[in-house]
Amino acid sequence: MNFSKSENKSTHLTSTSTDTLSREEVQKFDLENKLAELAIPLAQAWKDNHPNAQPASEADLDACILAVAIEMAIGGEAVGGPIGALIANGGGVSAATVACRRVL
Repeated sequence: MNFSKSENKSTHLTSTSTDTLSREEVQKFDLENKLAELAIPLAQAWKDNHPNAQPASEADLDACILAVAIEMAIGGEAVGGPIGALIANGGGVSAATVACRRVL
């Protein structure tokens, strides 16, 4: 069996190991995922309060993200510490975006 040059090259690719990630990067990734999980009920509540929201509507998506991000910011300010800092530095908006895209 002959392999083309591209097939031979693909067999020699190196995979990225989790050992190359720093502990802080892994922790931040875990926190971002937890924030997205926490944002889902907020996004669902927004959707329940806006039954006419359309999944393909950019305006509805933006409104959901804004509402959820505000709630995340309020929670982050109340909690403080590293979680509050992560939310204040954009983690709340990222979590809101993920949650609203899932719900809508």
